[in-house]
Amino acid sequence: MLSTTKKRNTCKVLEIRRLTPETAVVRFERHGLEFEPGQYIRVGLEGDPEIRDYSVYSGSDKDYLEVLVRRVEDGLVSKQLCDLEIGDEVSVGGPYGHFKLTEEALTKPLLLIATGTGISPFHSYSESHEGLNFRLIHGTARADENYEADYYGDAYFHCVSREDGGDFKGRVTDYLKAQEIDPETNAFLCGNCDMIYEAFDLLQDKGLPTAQIHTEVYF
Repeated sequence: MLSTTKKRNTCKVLEIRRLTPETAVVRFERHGLEFEPGQYIRVGLEGDPEIRDYSVYSGSDKDYLEVLVRRVEDGLVSKQLCDLEIGDEVSVGGPYGHFKLTEEALTKPLLLIATGTGISPFHSYSESHEGLNFRLIHGTARADENYEADYYGDAYFHCVSREDGGDFKGRVTDYLKAQEIDPETNAFLCGNCDMIYEAFDLLQDKGLPTAQIHTEVYF
């Protein structure tokens, strides 16, 4: 049986996928940690008191854990995680959080809206629920920040704000302003707080009840 305790585990790094010069997916041992898609864990280097929260990127049925990390040069954890090598050890605790798909949401149109590495919980949603019916709108500054977008197929829509590329030139909220939203939609917003506040108001103005708008502020 998988463990539900919140003790910290020492986990070996199994794989590093470097997606851009600033971002990487770090895969490490799971050691029976049970979580629901959308929850986060606390990760740091083994023996280092500094830890940070990261949404689980991998599906709940995998025998490993993955997190998507963006390097912050003056950060106390992200830079070190991005520089890890296979066989290095990390300290992992959790899970925490309530940004989870409800049974009701799974039966209705699903709109996932992310900026940057806020796409992480949505990757876990889609890996955990086979055949999940969703549309994912992802906003980034640069075109190369479409983290493993091929995985989502036609469900993925990329808004790029600072250069050409992607499916739309501009911010996620610029794109949303011109969209019609099915009133049955359940929307999940994850990323920077400015996007979340603006998108929340836009979705309400388009007729979505507050109970159908779920948020997770990432940065």
